[in-house]
Amino acid sequence: MEMSFTADELVEACCAAVEKNSLGACYVRPMAVRGYGAVGMLPFDSPLHVFIPAWPWGTYLGQEALERGIDVCVSNWQRAEPNTFPMLAKAAGNYNNAQLIKMDAAANGYAEGIALSPHGLVSEGSGQNFFMIRKGVIVTPPLDGSLLAGITRDTVMVLAREEGIEVREAQIPREMLYMADEMFITGTASEVVPIRSVDRIDVGDGKAGPVTMKLQRRYLAIVGGMEPDKRGWLTHTRSAVAAK
Repeated sequence: MEMSFTADELVEACCAAVEKNSLGACYVRPMAVRGYGAVGMLPFDSPLHVFIPAWPWGTYLGQEALERGIDVCVSNWQRAEPNTFPMLAKAAGNYNNAQLIKMDAAANGYAEGIALSPHGLVSEGSGQNFFMIRKGVIVTPPLDGSLLAGITRDTVMVLAREEGIEVREAQIPREMLYMADEMFITGTASEVVPIRSVDRIDVGDGKAGPVTMKLQRRYLAIVGGMEPDKRGWLTHTRSAVAAK
């Protein structure tokens, strides 16, 4: 989809959506969609429309989830096979699979589901990347064509390495879920959420672990503007700049 707007123009429009709606903590979701035009499978004659909705946003899984962790299950639904859909992209169609994972988890009394890849290896949550900690090392699945290359995923990996914690991208078999010392998930909406149990089996001592909470505090401090942004990760609206 060839965009008619530059990245800088889209950033400016995102800031305008926040300011014009007088929003504080909020969620901004730029979307590019095909409009009415071609009816067949070739979309090139359909106009490209860009929308930028923004709305007030609390904690996706709840404040208690950030503090105490959540209970998750291994989903009955797996992620798509590589070379079927572009799973590295934040594409709307991919959310059909994500909704099935989330609904499956909710129907069985869990806060989230962890999906496996077509090869039976750990992939990601319904809308989050997955991390586990074992013997002081953070491990996250590699970008194997079944999971999103999340921005928060990358952010947390940078922060962990700055804290002197080893981070590995490696394949994770399902059974490792029941052997981890700590686990957490990351995402734009979820931020950094500890996992306290998988399939009713406690992770570690069944509560948020110290490494997870250290990374959560660092992440929230940076995105909340309480810690200096040394990496140029934050974009300030005009009103925020004027208030300084």
